[in-house]
Amino acid sequence: MVNNLKFKVLSVKSSSKKNNYFLVAFENGSEFKFHENSVIRYNIKQNQYIEDNILSQALDDTEREQIKNKIFVLLSYRQRSKKELKDTLFLKGYKIENILNVIKELERRKYINDASFTKMMASHLIKEKKLGKYLVEQKLFQHNIDPSIMEPIISNLYRKYPPSNTIKKILNKKKRNLGNSLKNKIKIINYLKRKGFNFDDINSIIESH
Repeated sequence: MVNNLKFKVLSVKSSSKKNNYFLVAFENGSEFKFHENSVIRYNIKQNQYIEDNILSQALDDTEREQIKNKIFVLLSYRQRSKKELKDTLFLKGYKIENILNVIKELERRKYINDASFTKMMASHLIKEKKLGKYLVEQKLFQHNIDPSIMEPIISNLYRKYPPSNTIKKILNKKKRNLGNSLKNKIKIINYLKRKGFNFDDINSIIESH
Protein backbone atom coordinates (compact mmCIF):
# COMPACT_ATOMS: atom_id res chain seq x y z
CA MET A 1 0.00 0.00 0.00
CA VAL A 2 1.40 3.40 -1.04
CA ASN A 3 1.19 6.18 1.54
CA ASN A 4 0.29 9.64 0.28
CA LEU A 5 2.77 12.42 0.92
CA LYS A 6 1.71 14.87 3.59
CA PHE A 7 2.40 18.58 3.71
CA LYS A 8 2.32 20.62 6.88
CA VAL A 9 0.48 23.95 6.75
CA LEU A 10 2.52 26.78 8.22
CA SER A 11 0.02 29.61 7.76
CA VAL A 12 -3.34 30.51 6.28
CA LYS A 13 -3.75 34.18 5.43
CA SER A 14 -6.61 36.03 3.81
CA SER A 15 -5.64 37.34 0.39
CA SER A 16 -5.54 41.14 0.40
CA LYS A 17 -6.73 41.34 -3.21
CA LYS A 18 -9.65 38.94 -3.00
CA ASN A 19 -11.50 38.47 0.27
CA ASN A 20 -12.79 35.00 -0.61
CA TYR A 21 -9.30 33.60 -1.26
CA PHE A 22 -6.64 32.50 1.20
CA LEU A 23 -2.88 32.22 0.73
CA VAL A 24 -1.65 28.98 2.30
CA ALA A 25 2.06 28.47 3.05
CA PHE A 26 3.50 24.97 3.55
CA GLU A 27 6.54 23.74 5.45
CA ASN A 28 8.29 22.70 2.21
CA GLY A 29 8.30 26.34 1.06
CA SER A 30 5.41 26.12 -1.41
CA GLU A 31 2.47 28.53 -1.38
CA PHE A 32 -0.95 28.15 -2.95
CA LYS A 33 -4.05 30.31 -3.17
CA PHE A 34 -7.29 28.55 -2.21
CA HIS A 35 -10.91 29.62 -2.44
CA GLU A 36 -12.57 29.87 0.97
CA ASN A 37 -14.89 26.97 0.08
CA SER A 38 -11.86 24.73 -0.44
CA VAL A 39 -10.29 25.88 2.84
CA ILE A 40 -13.47 24.95 4.72
CA ARG A 41 -14.23 21.75 2.81
CA TYR A 42 -10.74 20.27 3.19
CA ASN A 43 -10.11 21.63 6.69
CA ILE A 44 -7.00 23.57 5.68
CA LYS A 45 -5.64 25.30 8.77
CA GLN A 46 -2.36 26.11 10.49
CA ASN A 47 -0.29 23.09 11.69
CA GLN A 48 -2.64 20.70 9.86
CA TYR A 49 -1.10 18.00 7.62
CA ILE A 50 -2.61 17.75 4.14
CA GLU A 51 -2.18 14.66 1.97
CA ASP A 52 -1.06 15.33 -1.60
CA ASN A 53 -4.24 13.85 -3.13
CA ILE A 54 -6.37 16.12 -0.91
CA LEU A 55 -4.17 19.06 -1.87
CA SER A 56 -4.77 18.32 -5.56
CA GLN A 57 -8.54 18.12 -5.00
CA ALA A 58 -8.53 21.43 -3.13
CA LEU A 59 -6.56 23.10 -5.93
CA ASP A 60 -8.97 21.72 -8.54
CA ASP A 61 -11.95 22.97 -6.53
CA THR A 62 -10.35 26.40 -6.33
CA GLU A 63 -9.66 26.42 -10.07
CA ARG A 64 -13.28 25.51 -10.78
CA GLU A 65 -14.39 28.50 -8.67
CA GLN A 66 -12.05 30.72 -10.70
CA ILE A 67 -13.41 29.32 -13.97
CA LYS A 68 -16.97 29.92 -12.80
CA ASN A 69 -16.19 33.54 -11.97
CA LYS A 70 -14.50 34.06 -15.35
CA ILE A 71 -17.55 32.64 -17.13
CA PHE A 72 -19.93 34.93 -15.23
CA VAL A 73 -17.81 37.93 -16.24
CA LEU A 74 -17.84 36.85 -19.91
CA LEU A 75 -21.60 36.23 -19.83
CA SER A 76 -22.20 39.66 -18.30
CA TYR A 77 -21.23 41.17 -21.68
CA ARG A 78 -23.16 38.82 -23.97
CA GLN A 79 -24.26 35.22 -24.51
CA ARG A 80 -21.45 32.77 -25.32
CA SER A 81 -21.44 29.32 -26.85
CA LYS A 82 -20.02 26.39 -24.91
CA LYS A 83 -17.19 26.09 -27.43
CA GLU A 84 -16.29 29.78 -27.18
CA LEU A 85 -16.13 29.55 -23.38
CA LYS A 86 -14.12 26.33 -23.49
CA ASP A 87 -11.58 27.72 -25.97
CA THR A 88 -11.21 31.05 -24.14
CA LEU A 89 -10.65 29.42 -20.75
CA PHE A 90 -8.29 26.76 -22.11
CA LEU A 91 -6.11 29.50 -23.61
CA LYS A 92 -5.96 31.11 -20.17
CA GLY A 93 -4.31 27.93 -18.88
CA TYR A 94 -7.11 26.21 -16.99
CA LYS A 95 -7.39 22.41 -17.01
CA ILE A 96 -9.78 21.16 -19.67
CA GLU A 97 -11.47 18.71 -17.28
CA ASN A 98 -12.21 21.55 -14.83
CA ILE A 99 -13.50 23.76 -17.64
CA LEU A 100 -15.85 21.05 -18.91
CA ASN A 101 -17.03 20.29 -15.38
CA VAL A 102 -18.00 23.93 -14.75
CA ILE A 103 -19.61 24.38 -18.18
CA LYS A 104 -21.73 21.28 -17.58
CA GLU A 105 -22.81 22.58 -14.17
CA LEU A 106 -23.71 26.05 -15.48
CA GLU A 107 -25.53 24.57 -18.46
CA ARG A 108 -27.60 22.49 -16.06
CA ARG A 109 -28.35 25.64 -14.06
CA LYS A 110 -29.38 27.46 -17.30
CA TYR A 111 -26.59 30.04 -17.19
CA ILE A 112 -25.14 28.64 -20.42
CA ASN A 113 -27.57 27.90 -23.24
CA ASP A 114 -26.51 27.24 -26.83
CA ALA A 115 -30.06 27.85 -28.08
CA SER A 116 -30.09 31.37 -26.59
CA PHE A 117 -26.63 32.01 -28.02
CA THR A 118 -27.76 30.80 -31.45
CA LYS A 119 -30.81 33.09 -31.43
CA MET A 120 -28.66 36.08 -30.50
CA MET A 121 -25.91 35.39 -33.04
CA ALA A 122 -28.15 34.31 -35.92
CA SER A 123 -30.39 37.35 -35.42
CA HIS A 124 -27.36 39.65 -35.56
CA LEU A 125 -25.95 37.96 -38.68
CA ILE A 126 -29.27 37.98 -40.54
CA LYS A 127 -30.75 41.34 -39.46
CA GLU A 128 -27.62 43.46 -39.04
CA LYS A 129 -24.95 41.81 -41.20
CA LYS A 130 -27.47 40.76 -43.87
CA LEU A 131 -25.88 37.37 -44.48
CA GLY A 132 -27.29 34.44 -46.41
CA LYS A 133 -28.09 31.06 -44.90
CA TYR A 134 -24.87 29.31 -45.96
CA LEU A 135 -22.61 31.83 -44.24
CA VAL A 136 -24.80 32.02 -41.13
CA GLU A 137 -24.63 28.24 -40.78
CA GLN A 138 -20.86 28.22 -41.26
CA LYS A 139 -20.36 30.81 -38.54
CA LEU A 140 -22.56 28.84 -36.13
CA PHE A 141 -20.79 25.58 -36.99
CA GLN A 142 -17.58 27.28 -35.81
CA HIS A 143 -19.20 27.30 -32.36
CA ASN A 144 -20.11 23.59 -32.61
CA ILE A 145 -23.82 24.41 -32.52
CA ASP A 146 -25.88 21.28 -33.05
CA PRO A 147 -27.95 21.34 -36.28
CA SER A 148 -31.06 20.36 -34.30
CA ILE A 149 -30.70 23.66 -32.38
CA MET A 150 -29.56 25.76 -35.30
CA GLU A 151 -31.96 24.85 -38.11
CA PRO A 152 -35.35 25.79 -36.57
CA ILE A 153 -33.94 29.10 -35.29
CA ILE A 154 -32.47 30.05 -38.68
CA SER A 155 -35.62 28.96 -40.54
CA ASN A 156 -37.80 31.08 -38.26
CA LEU A 157 -35.56 34.14 -38.73
CA TYR A 158 -35.57 33.80 -42.52
CA ARG A 159 -39.37 33.63 -42.48
CA LYS A 160 -39.33 37.00 -40.70
CA TYR A 161 -36.52 38.39 -42.86
CA PRO A 162 -36.81 36.70 -46.29
CA PRO A 163 -33.51 36.44 -48.20
CA SER A 164 -35.23 37.82 -51.32
CA ASN A 165 -35.95 41.11 -49.51
CA THR A 166 -32.37 41.36 -48.28
CA ILE A 167 -30.97 40.61 -51.74
CA LYS A 168 -33.18 43.34 -53.23
CA LYS A 169 -31.95 45.90 -50.70
CA ILE A 170 -28.33 45.02 -51.34
CA LEU A 171 -28.92 45.01 -55.11
CA ASN A 172 -30.51 48.47 -55.08
CA LYS A 173 -27.66 49.89 -53.04
CA LYS A 174 -24.97 48.31 -55.21
CA LYS A 175 -26.65 49.40 -58.45
CA ARG A 176 -26.70 53.00 -57.26
CA ASN A 177 -22.99 52.81 -56.52
CA LEU A 178 -21.78 50.64 -59.41
CA GLY A 179 -24.27 51.12 -62.21
CA ASN A 180 -26.00 48.47 -64.31
CA SER A 181 -23.34 47.16 -66.74
CA LEU A 182 -22.70 43.43 -67.25
CA LYS A 183 -19.33 43.75 -65.51
CA ASN A 184 -20.95 45.34 -62.47
CA LYS A 185 -23.74 42.76 -62.52
CA ILE A 186 -21.12 40.00 -62.19
CA LYS A 187 -19.49 41.93 -59.33
CA ILE A 188 -22.82 42.14 -57.51
CA ILE A 189 -23.53 38.43 -58.02
CA ASN A 190 -20.11 37.49 -56.62
CA TYR A 191 -20.61 39.86 -53.69
CA LEU A 192 -23.96 38.26 -52.82
CA LYS A 193 -22.46 34.77 -53.11
CA ARG A 194 -19.71 35.79 -50.67
CA LYS A 195 -22.46 36.98 -48.32
CA GLY A 196 -23.77 33.41 -48.28
CA PHE A 197 -26.84 33.70 -50.49
CA ASN A 198 -28.02 30.88 -52.74
CA PHE A 199 -27.19 31.42 -56.43
CA ASP A 200 -30.73 30.54 -57.57
CA ASP A 201 -32.16 33.18 -55.20
CA ILE A 202 -29.61 35.72 -56.41
CA ASN A 203 -30.23 35.01 -60.09
CA SER A 204 -34.02 35.05 -59.68
CA ILE A 205 -33.99 38.50 -58.07
CA ILE A 206 -31.47 39.95 -60.53
CA GLU A 207 -33.38 38.65 -63.57
CA SER A 208 -36.66 40.13 -62.32
CA HIS A 209 -35.14 43.39 -61.07
